[in-house]
Amino acid sequence: MELSPKPVCLQRGRQNGFSIVELLISLAVLLVITTLAVPVVVRSLQSYQLNSAASQLSGMLKLTKFEAIRQNLPVSCQIQPQGNGWLVWVDLNGNGTVDPSEPQMLLAGSFTLLPGGSVPDTSNIASSLGQGSSGVPWTVLPGGATAEWYEHRGVMCLQSEAVVCTATTPTIYALYVGNPNDPTAGYRAIITLPSGAVQVWSATTGGQWARVS
Repeated sequence: MELSPKPVCLQRGRQNGFSIVELLISLAVLLVITTLAVPVVVRSLQSYQLNSAASQLSGMLKLTKFEAIRQNLPVSCQIQPQGNGWLVWVDLNGNGTVDPSEPQMLLAGSFTLLPGGSVPDTSNIASSLGQGSSGVPWTVLPGGATAEWYEHRGVMCLQSEAVVCTATTPTIYALYVGNPNDPTAGYRAIITLPSGAVQVWSATTGGQWARVS
């Protein structure tokens, strides 16, 4: 008598996966982490944009000084409003008009040039430079002037002296960069000394200015 084989039972393995509760908990944790991380990322991006704008402005001024020395002639860095921003360029040929071949930048968007009254008190910058209230005149651009002029030796001169630039009147020029709609984004000051040297300063809202370069 033959015995029929016993049927083989295939046992199905338990499938791995997430339950609804585990999925909801994971999503909740991810939401909390995202909520905490977004402001940090946004602030880091703002700081990068602000530093970039200040660095570009500083570079334009240094290039203007270099060109004045190279050409052995007065050269200006022009600042003109354009739309909702500011056009800054090195006027290589002295015609007062931006040409396609001239170095230029457009400062627009969240960060723009600010008047002196809308930034934290700059008295500690003046103090660090040895300038009191009766010291070297302090000119805030673009309100007090529309250009920074360098004479053939690379030192600063006033626009009225720019034709010859032989007897310069010492002055300090300041460009302030910030977000007029968000004071918490911080500020940068680009300071040009009578010698033509350029400094960059940084400040937070209501804080003290500190030199960064």
